Amino acid sequence: MSDENEEQEERPKFQVGDIVQESVLIIPPSREVWTGIVVHIERNYYHMFSTLGPFEDMVYIHWFRPGYVESLPASVVELVQKAKENP
Repeated sequence: MSDENEEQEERPKFQVGDIVQESVLIIPPSREVWTGIVVHIERNYYHMFSTLGPFEDMVYIHWFRPGYVESLPASVVELVQKAKENP
C-alpha cells in the first residue's frame, strides 16, 4: 500500500453532525480557530492538483462564530467530536 493511500485511510471519514475545526494550515495569523458543524458532504469530490486524483471529500461546515457555511476539502478540517450515531 502506498504512503498516499495510508494517509487517506488515517483521515477521519466525516459525517453530517460532526463538530470540526479548521486545520492550523489555513487559519490566518490574525484570528482564532473556528469551530463548526458538518452540514453536508460530497464524497470523493475534491482533487487539489489533478483530475486523476487522489480525490477527497468536500465538507460543508456551518461555522458557529461567523455564522455562515463554507465548503472545504476534508484534509484541512480536523475532527473535534463525532456525531452521535442513531441506534
